[in-house]
Amino acid sequence: MSRRVIGMAPTYGTIPVESMYLRWALVFSLSFVAFSQQPKSDAAAVERGKSEFKSSCGFCHGDDATGNRAPDLVRSASVSHDVNGEVVGPIIRNGRADKGMPPFSSLSANQIADMVQFLHRQAYDALHSNAVPRDYPLKKLLTGNVDAGKQYFNGAGGCAGCHTPAGDLKGVAAKYSPLELQQRFLYPAGSGKRTATVTLPDGRVMAGPVVHADEFEIAITGKDGWYHSWPRSQVKVEIHDTLAAHRALLEKYTDQDIHNLFAYLETLK
Repeated sequence: MSRRVIGMAPTYGTIPVESMYLRWALVFSLSFVAFSQQPKSDAAAVERGKSEFKSSCGFCHGDDATGNRAPDLVRSASVSHDVNGEVVGPIIRNGRADKGMPPFSSLSANQIADMVQFLHRQAYDALHSNAVPRDYPLKKLLTGNVDAGKQYFNGAGGCAGCHTPAGDLKGVAAKYSPLELQQRFLYPAGSGKRTATVTLPDGRVMAGPVVHADEFEIAITGKDGWYHSWPRSQVKVEIHDTLAAHRALLEKYTDQDIHNLFAYLETLK
């Protein structure tokens, strides 16, 4: 099925394409708002958690959880992946012997829950507050191992498949502040627009930006400017997503991976 994208509003089934764009934009906007909303927390619990964290963890992680002898927890993968303590809680209770963190098994479930609320509040405030400086101290972020970071870049991380120190990353550490550099490799800027290559039953190949894709149908805007869609079962589809690898890594990174990779990127001046 092919319809012209420019000119009169084309239809998709019985829905104008422009209406579909509007609906998708609305869904995306609501999803973003939901993700960015202030975490539900009890102010008293946050204060209790702050006090307990300072007493139990402040010596290593800093009273505000932004790092000292041990890593910054406010921007850690563990806290960012945690929702209701299911990630952070077990770490507090059981510790991380391989990283020199002792267990805090004597803490009650309520004390740990308060500390989790405090960490979530710190993470939220860091994300939304102008108080987080652009010149965030490098020493608080630079806790990783350069050699391990380089090995991850060229190996398990798969970074070298798209980036090179002598190419697009040349001088990247001089271009961005430490905090900006960490944010950019975790959440890279860019359109992230997906494209697709569709091979038709007769062997013809069409390619273009993806308009819609699900398990039943694929639709693109072809080079001819027309809207084309096909049942997925009748064509061969290859979708190209420039940021897919970065999104996948967010589910795989350990805190140490992030610190090591950052330490390596900081050498690219």
